[in-house]
Amino acid sequence: MRIPFPKSIPFRPLFGVLTVTLLIQLVQGTDPVFAVLMLAAQLAAVAAFNRLGGMTHMAGAFCLFAVLPNVTVPELAHLVLGQPGDYSLEHPLATAGACAVFFLGMLSAALLASLTRPAQPYIDRIHFSILELRIASAIACVVSAGIVFALVNTPERVEDGSFLAVLIHFYVFLLVSSIMLATYVRLKVTNGRSAMSWYIAFLLGLALVPGILGASTEGILSPIVSWLVVVAASRHRFSRLGTLVVFGCMLFVWNFAYPFSHDARSPIREAATISEKVTIFVDYVRDPSQFPNTNENSGESGQFGTAKVNVVERFSLLKPIDMLIDADQKVGYTSFARYAPVFLAVVPHVLWPNRPAPITSNELGHKAGFRMNENDTSTGIAIGSPALFFDLGGWLALAVYSIFSFSIFFYMTRRIIGTTDAGVWALVPIGAEAHIAGASSPATIFFAFFMFLANFFVTVAILKMVSYVSQSLISNPVSSGA
Repeated sequence: MRIPFPKSIPFRPLFGVLTVTLLIQLVQGTDPVFAVLMLAAQLAAVAAFNRLGGMTHMAGAFCLFAVLPNVTVPELAHLVLGQPGDYSLEHPLATAGACAVFFLGMLSAALLASLTRPAQPYIDRIHFSILELRIASAIACVVSAGIVFALVNTPERVEDGSFLAVLIHFYVFLLVSSIMLATYVRLKVTNGRSAMSWYIAFLLGLALVPGILGASTEGILSPIVSWLVVVAASRHRFSRLGTLVVFGCMLFVWNFAYPFSHDARSPIREAATISEKVTIFVDYVRDPSQFPNTNENSGESGQFGTAKVNVVERFSLLKPIDMLIDADQKVGYTSFARYAPVFLAVVPHVLWPNRPAPITSNELGHKAGFRMNENDTSTGIAIGSPALFFDLGGWLALAVYSIFSFSIFFYMTRRIIGTTDAGVWALVPIGAEAHIAGASSPATIFFAFFMFLANFFVTVAILKMVSYVSQSLISNPVSSGA
């Protein structure tokens, strides 16, 4: 078995599949206009994906990761459940229209960005030996583990401007880099025969700890997804045992990761010490029934009206899009000034103590009407990108900001980030963006890009300095004396 890692998706079979899906939706009672708009959104996203190099490039992968949770996953889930595609939506045509305009804007940006044929991307010009990649993986592992240890042992909220607050911004990329570099090295030294070793298993296990202690679905899944991205890019063929392990991971996510992150989230995050968090985790493993089932309690208010597809609901953003659009029509749009400060996030608080704070997903969640305590200011809320762009000012803002933002984003990534054919470093942002692409605002896409660059160039500086010093000492040995 191989995991798909396509450079392009053929349009003829895709159009056939989408047409059959549309016909089934019409039979199930979906509004024809809604179904056509969702089909247009998926065709536009795939066209942009193909234009930008597919999964072999950060820009192309972003297009696919964005359309899956916003359009494809909810549409397929409704179809399998026998529900209309616009099930449970307050503004189905506005929601589908926002998705269509957003992905058509993304396609327009892809066409504009691909008009220029840049020279060899900058990152492709920097080469690493296997030894350097191993060192980079080890450094990333040690630093990310240190950040987690410092974070969980901080009794109070991390102070803005502190050294730990700066390091937290790099944590995700360090974690992803550590796993992906180690997997890439393993595949290289074994000529693609093996994608697992004791060190990689140790990294995966270690990386799961923060996700479990924080009851975070993203924290639990990120290590697994990062490993799978490298394996898929290498075209590694799994053995029978490896195939069973992959399916075991899928069952783990379906039956444990998502229910745990929802049902045990409140007690886990309210626990003051690590020992208390571990106790809660052990109690959940022993008897999950003693924790309230948040999915069953949601009843018909959920986007699918059933708890049978609980893990799918976490990766389906169509209902949140509808909720924010509904809030925009009732209470008004959010000004760009509330989003813009995230562009300044690359400037540390140490240098700018009074740096403006951008709007958070939690604040938008309150606006959209998610079931949250009024005093909850920390829980992250995933809302689909089409709604975030729409939230800036309606239809015109959605079209203008999507074309403008993605034109710059695609051009920059194509000019700086290379393809996966050239090396492992192009895989790192693909692994890091897998969870954020579907819910990225006009500003966070650039923040993720800049965080990757900062992480990459700091790593390069450290490794190359160590390499040059080592080579100098070896080639020019110091005399021991007279």
